[in-house]
Amino acid sequence: MKKQFLFAAFLAIVFNVRSQVILITDPDNNQANPINCTVFNDGAVQNFYDSGNAGANYGNNENVDITICPSLSTGSKVSVSFGINAGFSWNVDASDTIYVYDGPTTASPLLGKHNSSMSPNGFFYTASWNNPSGCLTFKFISDGAVTGTGWAANITCGNPVQPFEPHILAFLNGSGSSILAPADTGYADVCFNDSILFEARGDFPYSLQSTGTGYSQDTSNCTYLWKFSDGTQKTGRKVWFKPPARSGYLVTLRMTDPVNQIEVMKCKVRVSTIPSFAGTGPLEDTVCVGQATQLIAGVTNTDTVGVDPTQAGFEFGGVFAGLTYLPDGSGAVYTTTVNISDFNPGQTITQASDIQQMCVVMEHSYLGDLEMRLTCPNGTNTTIFNSYSPGMIPGGFNGGGTFLGEADDNGNGTPGIGWQYCFADNATWGNFAQEFTAGNFTTVTNPPSPSNGQSMSQGTYKPEQSFANFIGCPINGNWTITIQDNLSIDDGYIFEWGVFFNPAINPNTEFYTPLIASDQWLPDPTIVTGQNDTAIIVIPNTVGPHNYTYQVTDNFGCTYDTTVTIYAFEAPTLPPGAQVCDFSYQVSGASNSSGLPVHWTLTSSPAGASVSYSPDSLSLNPYITVSAYGDYTFSLSNGLCADDINFTFICDIEVPNVFTPNGDGVNDALAFRYLEYHDNSSLKVYNRWGVKVYESADYENQWTGGNLSDGVYYFILEGPNLEKVYTGYVQLIRGK
Repeated sequence: MKKQFLFAAFLAIVFNVRSQVILITDPDNNQANPINCTVFNDGAVQNFYDSGNAGANYGNNENVDITICPSLSTGSKVSVSFGINAGFSWNVDASDTIYVYDGPTTASPLLGKHNSSMSPNGFFYTASWNNPSGCLTFKFISDGAVTGTGWAANITCGNPVQPFEPHILAFLNGSGSSILAPADTGYADVCFNDSILFEARGDFPYSLQSTGTGYSQDTSNCTYLWKFSDGTQKTGRKVWFKPPARSGYLVTLRMTDPVNQIEVMKCKVRVSTIPSFAGTGPLEDTVCVGQATQLIAGVTNTDTVGVDPTQAGFEFGGVFAGLTYLPDGSGAVYTTTVNISDFNPGQTITQASDIQQMCVVMEHSYLGDLEMRLTCPNGTNTTIFNSYSPGMIPGGFNGGGTFLGEADDNGNGTPGIGWQYCFADNATWGNFAQEFTAGNFTTVTNPPSPSNGQSMSQGTYKPEQSFANFIGCPINGNWTITIQDNLSIDDGYIFEWGVFFNPAINPNTEFYTPLIASDQWLPDPTIVTGQNDTAIIVIPNTVGPHNYTYQVTDNFGCTYDTTVTIYAFEAPTLPPGAQVCDFSYQVSGASNSSGLPVHWTLTSSPAGASVSYSPDSLSLNPYITVSAYGDYTFSLSNGLCADDINFTFICDIEVPNVFTPNGDGVNDALAFRYLEYHDNSSLKVYNRWGVKVYESADYENQWTGGNLSDGVYYFILEGPNLEKVYTGYVQLIRGK
């Protein structure tokens, strides 16, 4: 027989409010006749029974079913809890089975089948979000043999936490389309001094606004906390962020709905870095006016020289998991997992302090039946706390009726207010068991808390087992929290949790390097070839600096340029070349507008000849002395540009055609002009009959005709220093 120990107060409730009690043999509370969720809202009462009701067993050979639907105007989902804790009963023989379906008929998806052999502590179900009716359907089948005492279970309905999906959009300087790529969790690539308008949005498929049931849930009644890795925090659905440096920034959106359900989403900002233009420039930075030179630049390894993009990086923060519902359950196990992938491949935990702390934001209405452990990627686990025995973890300190956070003690799926509990080996507080014994509690009262009670104070505790258990465990991979809820009539939520590692071992720095997408030399009239190439030819056409700009655009859309300068100078100006009837010559008329030092250079001369400059070859207009007659070519350079000038240090002999030796001191001798510069020249003179009348082996313009009579005479002038043999006729006239 079913135990007859129900409290008088509870019996009064049952019999005075018979409409709150449902037998599996009752008519359906289907969609046309739903239960009122303002009545069925207490998860602590027994209101769902087998065919024997509260006082008798179920019968043999039963095959009955019932559908229970919520009144969608007052709730959206039906929940059921079978348990063995005080006031509840669960005793269905192993030969008998109760089936639970997710929907309004037995054709709906089967959630599970149970009896006391399969589920000795009971079970819990809530209509899923894939089930818009919110109904649960139950079928019970017993055979003709042994029967059990049946069950005293709980039916509730209401508006459980409605999953939603956050979104992040990022608008460059506040306009256009979102620049996040990929959407939501990708990168916003910007130029320095750009600003980003971040906007939070959400998809709320199960909200009152979308379905007509549930609670109001939209962007207007959510709250928003933005955290930027430069240390700034902002609130509001739309916030501005202007990156303070050319670096990377992690952006974390913490979006909380009206019932304190939290979703966390992260994206990243990368700020363009200034590329290196090292190697971009001219082959010669100074040239002569009209002289061609080459400018080189480039962005790929096939170009003459590369424009190197530069690297920047940023370090990521903690890793978080989202919402995990911890519904009523007798021996039910719930898990939530985060994946860590930012450490070096093969990196392991080497000491307990490598794990700085594990933090969880949660609420639960009964600590006494909870166990929690943390499991690393290779399956090694450590106990965070264990308040129940027996359970999945040996031992247990029996935490009694203490809450975690500000719990909703009605057990109807409505979330309370989460508190943050952290666990670290170096915590000042002891573990949960020690602090429970020490009475480290905080009293919560309604209002503002959902229910009255006392909670474990929020703060940092030691785990029951040290994180040293994880030595040797790989860091990358899935880290999992496992919670076992060992009794029904209590529930709760994990809003978020994360594992935080010692920054000293954390290599979570992501580096990025913008890529050069396009490049060009800006137009200039002195560019003569290669305008659209990375190597160009220029010919400066005026004296002075000539600036050429090379421009690149990276794949962030940011443009950079560098300007290279070529200085153009004129060559020194030289006087015309000359014949010099001497071994020396004073240069005059040379000028130098460049201001650069000048230098005279001999480029050609007669064989064996030497030359000297006074005061030196660095003088603009020097006195030049040569060692032999002949043609000399000189170059005057300012170190950049040079000009050619020719001097002939020799004079052509000027041959007279008459001389008048009359003693008047004018033209008295047969004189060959410039002959004095040609030593060892011989002269022979003949009369018109071919008779030699004069000869000199070293003639020096001294013959005055002797006693010869006036007339025409023939001469031959030759010598080793003369360019040729001079011959001709000369007339002697004395006028006597």
